[in-house]
Amino acid sequence: MIALDLGTTAFKAAPVTADGVCGDVAVASYELEYGDGQRVTCDPWLYVRLAVRALRRAVRSAAAQGLRVTAIGLTSQAQTFVAVHERRGARGEGQEARGERREARGEGREARGEGRSPFSPPLSALEPDPAVVWTDASAAEEADEAAQALPDFAATCGFVRPSPLQFLPKVMRLRRTAYAGDGAHGSVRYLLLNEWIALNLTGTAFGDTNLHAMGGFLDLGAVGGPREAHGKPHVYWNDRALALAGITSENLAPIAHAAAISAPLSTPMCRALGLECPVPVYSCGNDQSCAAAGAGLDDPRDAFANFGTALVVYGLKDRPATPSRDDHIAGVSPLLHDGMPWWYLLGVESECGNMVEWLASLLYRRSRIGRMIEDALALPDDARLPAALPRGGGAMDLQNLRLDMGPPHVVRSLLEHYSSRFGELLYSVVEGRPRRVLAGGGLSRSRAWLDFLARRHGIRVEATGIEHPGLVGVARIVGLRAEG
Repeated sequence: MIALDLGTTAFKAAPVTADGVCGDVAVASYELEYGDGQRVTCDPWLYVRLAVRALRRAVRSAAAQGLRVTAIGLTSQAQTFVAVHERRGARGEGQEARGERREARGEGREARGEGRSPFSPPLSALEPDPAVVWTDASAAEEADEAAQALPDFAATCGFVRPSPLQFLPKVMRLRRTAYAGDGAHGSVRYLLLNEWIALNLTGTAFGDTNLHAMGGFLDLGAVGGPREAHGKPHVYWNDRALALAGITSENLAPIAHAAAISAPLSTPMCRALGLECPVPVYSCGNDQSCAAAGAGLDDPRDAFANFGTALVVYGLKDRPATPSRDDHIAGVSPLLHDGMPWWYLLGVESECGNMVEWLASLLYRRSRIGRMIEDALALPDDARLPAALPRGGGAMDLQNLRLDMGPPHVVRSLLEHYSSRFGELLYSVVEGRPRRVLAGGGLSRSRAWLDFLARRHGIRVEATGIEHPGLVGVARIVGLRAEG
């Protein structure tokens, strides 16, 4: 199958199996648009072109290796969304094509969540607004309003309090600015990025509970509850959050658990990608959850640590978790056990790998990052160090630097900081001492770093040994659904 990662600054795609990436990873990079008032947007059609470009390269890579493409799975940045209108007078267009798509799905796997008809307008009828990127922080006032209106937000939505980076406050703000007084607002669909790409690949918009769990509209208490266990219609939405934004579930895409529903690739898209016949397209969850699945995390007694741009420590739970700190996020996992979903709790330090790379470029221009880390960790544990204090936004304070200190001392101080944060986050998301910690991301390539963490915290730390675990996780999630 092909996995497509819809990242914040680049889309990545590759042929994958549950054992790893097959061949090269196709990367399609892009730039965001920054406006006044912390606005961050992107051309929604650029997203579509990037997805097609990355997928086409991945399909060619699969063909070169003699691999057959059997499915496409999406993993995505959470919160980025596109407001989509149907062009007036276009509702009668494409009815026959839509009927063909519905007939093609069959076998009870339609993207219909909550028993609703799927959102399947003819693509020529779409009028999307600029995509609102998850890093857009202009909805601070709406986030404060949501905090007042939804006092149980931590239990229902997975964050301690609403954030301006979330889907809910962003939609609230868009309604009050772009759509103030617009009587046609009821026909607008607010599609997360994975849903927008699914719509353009298949002609049908659909999503998953893992991605929506981070947005504010989902009620985590309803996911996997008795209504679902007894085979009754899925009811995931938080009615109070919907009312606060002035919308209903009809304004959102149908959703189900990750990879539980699919739609076939459209005929025009098959031609664009060079595929002979339609394959199913799945929505598989957010990037961190897919990376945890790809790393092999399948037991609450273990944890996954992703040492990427951010430091993320991810643990599975057998019941919904309620975050108690600002650096916690809780949600529903894309993985199942005994036919029911796992939940997760993660802790995040917003910057990690990018700071280490910056120091390497500044202090070790002719050496590898691995060598820099080895030199720093070779210092004795009682060595006098400066105090490196990252403070966000790519900035770091450095205190108590002495003339007898060199680059290894500066690097060691930063690594000590991230080691301390790793331990703090680990024991805030995992109950008791974990059996093992699976490590991924750039820093996990340093054996010296993993050995240092194991020694400092008295735990077993293992590199996953898998490149691009987020892409591999897509294959594992789809495979587990097929087996179930």
